[in-house]
Amino acid sequence: MKNLSPSPFELKKRDILNELCSAKKEILDLTISSPMQIGLVFDIAEDLHYLAENPEWQFSAPDACGQLYAREAIAKYAGNDFNDIFITSSTSEAYSALFRVFCEKGDFILTPNPGYPLIDSIAELDGLNTHPYFLKPDFNKNIWEIDLDSLDSIPPNAKILLLISPHNPTGHTPTKQEFEHILRFCEKNNLALIIDAVFNAYAYPVSRGAINRALTDNIPIFTLDGLSKSAGLPHIKVAWINAVVPKEQKRHIYDSLEYVLDSQLNCSYLSQALCARVLPRAGEFQEKVNERLKNNRVFLFDCFSKMGAKIIPSAGGWYQSFYFPNADDEELCLRLLKDRQILTHPGFLFDFEEGWLVGSFLYS
Repeated sequence: MKNLSPSPFELKKRDILNELCSAKKEILDLTISSPMQIGLVFDIAEDLHYLAENPEWQFSAPDACGQLYAREAIAKYAGNDFNDIFITSSTSEAYSALFRVFCEKGDFILTPNPGYPLIDSIAELDGLNTHPYFLKPDFNKNIWEIDLDSLDSIPPNAKILLLISPHNPTGHTPTKQEFEHILRFCEKNNLALIIDAVFNAYAYPVSRGAINRALTDNIPIFTLDGLSKSAGLPHIKVAWINAVVPKEQKRHIYDSLEYVLDSQLNCSYLSQALCARVLPRAGEFQEKVNERLKNNRVFLFDCFSKMGAKIIPSAGGWYQSFYFPNADDEELCLRLLKDRQILTHPGFLFDFEEGWLVGSFLYS
């Protein structure tokens, strides 16, 4: 039987939190992961009322790719044709569906490191392996970069490269040169490219070159997004795959993807009906979140700089990494919580090297 009990670090953190709560200490929680937790709520009351009074959405014919009205709304939001949209109940499910289309058991997915640990779990559950390529900090340029040389260690049975942009938790977004290198690399090694763009609505104004779309002619590309981040509605359970696939591969890939999604029976009609009504108003919600992120990052940068952290400003998303040279991230995380009542994630959770902490700009 697996040992699923909390780690020693989690037990220590829990004890400190209990002490602070007993002493009625106010905690600056930088582990908040949803706008709903700080009162930024997308109001769907009128949408639910409308759907209750107009129940025709309940009687649509089943469609493994998603209901047409929902796909059309997503296509308008994403800037693509509805025929290239596939609806899932989460980006996790979208990952799994694409893994099953392109991979056999034992194959490899190339994933960024540091990175979000959920990807490894999804791959493992599908009988797949992950192989890292690396993001590296350049404190002289004040940016994160993809270590393009690290891609050269690709296993022979790699089938997919995963690009997260903006990246969680570094906030890295690829430059034109990085993106074009990845496209050429995928073409050379016959890889599909998945772009996790769930934080795309929260990318900060940075200078990025136009992408050479001609380089995508021979590469199947799948961009993932969903209501969880775009509208702050993780409980509605709607995500989507936005596909750009070479013409000669399209029928086979689309038929395979539809087969997998049909087997999963993934997304409720109610969720899809809500999605179609919510997305046209998503921009209003995103403006509110971006304003919160803008204000909070100024305070956090000042706060952590005074504590001696080295900071490469995140270029997108709502997470920021902080580097404390020669520090143990677990000990530092617990000390900040105990002494300053600041709750962060230790870097080891994201496979950072020693000295890194991760915090969210979504705090109240």
